[in-house]
Amino acid sequence: KAYSGSTWIGNLVLVRYDARRGCIEGLRILAKQGIHSFESWDWQPEVIIHTFNPQVELFVDDPIVKIDRGMYAEHNSAQEEILMNTGYSRGVRSSISLCHAIAPDQQDHAMALWPSSIIPARERVRCESRHLFRGEGHRPKSVQDVSEDTFRIRKWVEFGGMGAPFGVHVGEDVMTFSTVPEEYYTPTKEKPWQGIWVGDYSGHGCEFLLLIQCAVDKSSGTPKSASNTPLRHHFDGSDQQGRLSLPVPKGEDGSCAGRLEAIKLTGDPNVPRGEYTWVAEDIGSGGLLRISNEKMFKGARV
Repeated sequence: KAYSGSTWIGNLVLVRYDARRGCIEGLRILAKQGIHSFESWDWQPEVIIHTFNPQVELFVDDPIVKIDRGMYAEHNSAQEEILMNTGYSRGVRSSISLCHAIAPDQQDHAMALWPSSIIPARERVRCESRHLFRGEGHRPKSVQDVSEDTFRIRKWVEFGGMGAPFGVHVGEDVMTFSTVPEEYYTPTKEKPWQGIWVGDYSGHGCEFLLLIQCAVDKSSGTPKSASNTPLRHHFDGSDQQGRLSLPVPKGEDGSCAGRLEAIKLTGDPNVPRGEYTWVAEDIGSGGLLRISNEKMFKGARV
């Protein structure tokens, strides 16, 4: 899977190899809200519980990425942008380019990087450029310098007369994509809530969330953030490059312990992609308030 750092919203893309056609294609994953229902909560009658039934599907009509067989064999430089055969709308063109990662010791909280610092990633690259990444400095100098986890897509509309060899570029935009390390979106017995979820954000529609079940400090028993820093540091500009990957111990009552973070992979102007949408500081015994006995959530941990 790949996800993009494009303005506030972004895209969630599934990249796969199509053996029948001999090409690699990246398709957007979309979600519709489906049927809604509303119920009052017996525990707090003034609270309305809003449920929905999302319909998740691949948008196969217009691939974001399409790399045909032999396409890269025709190009010798890792710095080249390669025109792709995408865009079923007349005049819409796109190209793909490779990236080089910013070394951890060169990263700074003032840099616009993708993925954002709170998302687990093996590599991070720049995601903003005044000149839309046209300079050679934004691209790998050699094959050894190529980032294996990121790429960029340039899209534009091209107008031209009948038979004209060149057209006019309008509405050009560059999207930076990165992959999510598989261990952070694959649920396990110890981390059952971890994964990619769909949230209903009312007028903003459905958005995709990365839920990360974080570790517990074995010495203190305190839940840790996936960024290895308290949540408040996310808001005061502190460095967050370190990530934890410790086992999550079971609580005494048999439930999972630790901290649960929900990070937007796609977003909206209120909470953009790459930011926290909510955090449960401790889902173990330290954060337990009660066991629900009302019909709607009977037996659930609150």
